[in-house]
Amino acid sequence: MKALAIVGAVSVWFSAGTLGWANNATNTVCVIQVHEDITHNTVFLIRRGLQEAHKASAAGIVIDLDTNGGLVNQTEKVMRLLERSPRPTVTFVNGKAYSAGAFIAAATDRIYMAPGSVIGAATPIMLVPGSGPAEMPKALEEKLSSAVRAMVRSTAQMKGHNPDVFEAMVDADRELVLDGKVISEKGKLLTLTNEEAARPYGDPPKPLLSLGTVANVTALLASNGWAGATVLEIKPTGFEVVGRWLTMIGPLLMLIGFVAIYLEMKTPGIGVPTVVAVIAFSLYFIGNFIAGLAGMEEIVIFIIGVLLLLIEVFVLPGFGVAGFLGVCAILIALILGMTERFPGGPPVPTLPDLKVPILTVAWTFIGSVFVMVLLGRFLPKTSVFRKMELAAATAAEQGYVAAAAVPRPAPGSVGVAETVLRPAGKARFDGQLVDVVSTGDMIEKGAAVRVVEVHGSKVVVTTA
Repeated sequence: MKALAIVGAVSVWFSAGTLGWANNATNTVCVIQVHEDITHNTVFLIRRGLQEAHKASAAGIVIDLDTNGGLVNQTEKVMRLLERSPRPTVTFVNGKAYSAGAFIAAATDRIYMAPGSVIGAATPIMLVPGSGPAEMPKALEEKLSSAVRAMVRSTAQMKGHNPDVFEAMVDADRELVLDGKVISEKGKLLTLTNEEAARPYGDPPKPLLSLGTVANVTALLASNGWAGATVLEIKPTGFEVVGRWLTMIGPLLMLIGFVAIYLEMKTPGIGVPTVVAVIAFSLYFIGNFIAGLAGMEEIVIFIIGVLLLLIEVFVLPGFGVAGFLGVCAILIALILGMTERFPGGPPVPTLPDLKVPILTVAWTFIGSVFVMVLLGRFLPKTSVFRKMELAAATAAEQGYVAAAAVPRPAPGSVGVAETVLRPAGKARFDGQLVDVVSTGDMIEKGAAVRVVEVHGSKVVVTTA
């Protein structure tokens, strides 16, 4: 009873104002339910919850946690999100918080546990697809364990938890002794029940890890001065799964979009490449929008970039200011569309936040250029390309006549391009308009052209 009274006093002291939570409380508390293994989906869920909490000016955020663990890299992302949350964060261990769950708890400001719940056993393991857990080489195990220990220790210190407790959960060789009592023996990973986690130690006494045992989320809210608050529940949806897969193939979607735009420029008219580009970039932004990365601002910037590029291609032939600005706008939108955003953070992303997105977009663009070069070299020789050529609408009074009625100019004949050749278009030879296709490069309207090949109705030209 004495121990419970001490824990209760500590809890009241915390809620009374060391962090000023009660004084700044609003009428809303965000509760994020994480009852799953920690994966890419969890990152999306936490990010969405933090954004919703920020929009609602929530008094705090509760992580309703019940997990067996999960992926280390995704757990680290969740921890970084929680560390940078502008709202107070509380973990409610509602069953179990093994491995990655313990790390997530360390990244929140407070920890509470349900009756019969456990937390700990956080050593990293190696999973082999199709085979399950596998033994790691000793050097790799020590390297990974060292990195995880440093990560969780730093986070625990930042949030005011005892870092030695979390380190004993990660390292079996770590013996934890407090007040002369062995809490965790050497050779065993530390796992705590709800009662053990709330045990006081030190002078003045403070709980080992948990601020107390509460029956449910409602009781937790009451113990933190949030009784009667409006609860904003955030639960996993199928959208997180969709967003996960779309973001994973984001670079591929960008590459497809870039190449499709190139093909549309080479084959004038709104055709299949345009549809493919629209679908690819739409899926890219939809995925990142679901992930909480892209917003309407990035989509608007992208659309502006596309419009500028279309103006450059179809209204102002030649690569000038509009084309340059269009390409810049598209690249900026793609970069910002995958840049991590933190609710309440600076409106302009920092350079470290932009580093990975910039490299991803840059390498994807370079890859698409490589594909474009291959297509520019081999595509004009294929039957597929000939089927993609689009003939412009013509009128007899403008001098256009059926292809069969127009004599084919002989190789070596010189004429003038009547339209921009991208590469298909029209050229005039001895007063007659002829459907032509360039050898691959775009030729400006009014440029002199020379026939290099004639195959039936197909006339291939190059710059004279």
